[in-house]
Amino acid sequence: MTQGVSIVIPAWNGLELLKRFLPSVIRAANHYRNLSGAPTEIIVVDDGSTDDTVEWLIREQKAVGNERPSELDELPASQTTLRVVRNEANLGFGETCNRGFEAAQYGLVFLLNNDVEVSEDAIAPLVENFRDESVFAAHCRVFELESKRECGTGKLGEFARGFIRVHRSYAVLDELYNLRMAGSPGLAALYSIFAGGGSAMFDRKRFLEIGGFEPLLSPFYWEDVELSYRAWKRGYVVVYEPRSVVHHRVSSTIGKLKPSNVRKIEQRNRLIYHWVHLHDKWMLASHIVWVALLAITSPLRFKIGFISSLAAALKRLPEIRKRRREEKLAAKRSDREVFEAFAILEKRDDLFAYDDYAELERLNSDVADRRRG
Repeated sequence: MTQGVSIVIPAWNGLELLKRFLPSVIRAANHYRNLSGAPTEIIVVDDGSTDDTVEWLIREQKAVGNERPSELDELPASQTTLRVVRNEANLGFGETCNRGFEAAQYGLVFLLNNDVEVSEDAIAPLVENFRDESVFAAHCRVFELESKRECGTGKLGEFARGFIRVHRSYAVLDELYNLRMAGSPGLAALYSIFAGGGSAMFDRKRFLEIGGFEPLLSPFYWEDVELSYRAWKRGYVVVYEPRSVVHHRVSSTIGKLKPSNVRKIEQRNRLIYHWVHLHDKWMLASHIVWVALLAITSPLRFKIGFISSLAAALKRLPEIRKRRREEKLAAKRSDREVFEAFAILEKRDDLFAYDDYAELERLNSDVADRRRG
């Protein structure tokens, strides 16, 4: 039987975003349900909002349940259900998502930001990936909503200059990829170093078994990277699904916050991620040297905020050491084994690796020109 899907959406003071984007999520859920016969549900987890998010969602639930007119006409009572979970206080992204996973009824959880527009046929291709029992998560292909610019494809992983690098990307060259799929489908896996928490599907049981999003990283940033790397180290894989397309209004929630505070938390969490998971002795030594160098030179580079981030991470050392011991015991892959998988992936002729989106735009333009010619 095709698996049921729970769609979890964390929300914080995002009523207007929900009104704008939730209908597309409902349409996608209903489409998958009609296509597969599997049940679907949508769970909005409100993270202590001070706007009318919860009240609006409750009104919509009641309207649908009583078959009264609703702003969410795409949600007939006989199909996808809508549920609301409320945090009494603001807990941050990771812990809010964890509550959604705990509340979910079905084995696959599609995690979405509240500023994401979902293509109607996006869910089924993601679900297909979980036929492989090693798959922990599968993430979507992402375009910016307003510009239509592609901004989220497969992610490569490597270790360089003292840090785990996770933002080098790759795109699929369709014709060569289809040939590979036809000849050797087992060699066509599209691995990704991390599944972005704004548009990715997870195996709920495994997510909860390995502990969900890391509370040490609260309130936001690097949770999805850390979780994915933890899954890789524990023997699972994360994949990219280019057939599943979403459009994202970037930074609609984080953009409301003070940039300097956001940057401080982002840098702190990047350090915590490395200190928990970087177990290779040579790589860890390299990381320590680079962190020291960055700290010493930060005033010269006008990056004094790095010192604050480093100090904030060092304050968490007792908790970090505890988590590090736990992850070393649970690991089934070494850091080098994880990075080797991506070194092999990058050599494939059916993929195009790139460092910035200008390279990808040039590739897409060249492909379009060839097709017109």
